[in-house]
Amino acid sequence: MPRTDSLRSSEPDFGERDRAMSAQYVYLILGSRGGGRGAVVSDLIDFGIEPSTSVEVCYSTGDRESWDSPLDLKHPACLQKTYEWEGTERGLEIDLQGDTIFVVADGHSDPADFVESFFLWLKDVGKELGRILTVADCGRIHEEPKMMLWYDCCVHFSDVVLLSNRRDVPNKWIDEFKDRYLKEYYPCLFEFVKKGWLANPSLVLEPEARRISKLFDEAEEYVFEDDDEDEELELEDEDEFAAGNPEKDPYLAKLVNGRREKTLPVIRTLIA
Repeated sequence: MPRTDSLRSSEPDFGERDRAMSAQYVYLILGSRGGGRGAVVSDLIDFGIEPSTSVEVCYSTGDRESWDSPLDLKHPACLQKTYEWEGTERGLEIDLQGDTIFVVADGHSDPADFVESFFLWLKDVGKELGRILTVADCGRIHEEPKMMLWYDCCVHFSDVVLLSNRRDVPNKWIDEFKDRYLKEYYPCLFEFVKKGWLANPSLVLEPEARRISKLFDEAEEYVFEDDDEDEELELEDEDEFAAGNPEKDPYLAKLVNGRREKTLPVIRTLIA
């Protein structure tokens, strides 16, 4: 049975060209296993990507059992495939074939490890980042508060946070969840997921950076006025050097022993 929703028809309608993306971008999807990522990705592709644009969805073999595989997509040119995720030592290895790519992070991985590997991989393949999206499993986070720290890392890197699995969660809790970030002036968008659907997939996919992390920003080049290599460049704001530098990101920075300065809960001990 096709899905129906009061927000729009169950069939994609691309009569207006500005309703769908056709450019070549890579999108990273963060979120925990079982949080409804498959339904969200399906909706983004079917209602946010032009039919003439080839699409590729890449998810980890570890997520295979919890993933809706294959996704029930109406898009005529979408390839679905898996990749192996074994941590930062091996990194991320994905051969690309589509124009627009969705990389779904392993749902049991440390998001800091995955983002760092994704950052290095993206530079290597020479593709442009569209956006980083987090599918927040509100039901799980509400039941297990320890997951909040794990999601804090995801939101730090995200342009859009998609609030999923809200049915049994009080509205007050949802408001407090968003306010934690809004009070800290996080620029990311917060959008609701309703039965796996989004009100405006094209808005979610719009390649406008709204993340607080500077990791994926373009690093500016600073030129000295003389040739004195010993002269130090004095900046009022050291964050100007954070762009494109994993060592400067608070979630990616490491101690001398190689461990992260910020430690996160091990997600696989909190969810199945």
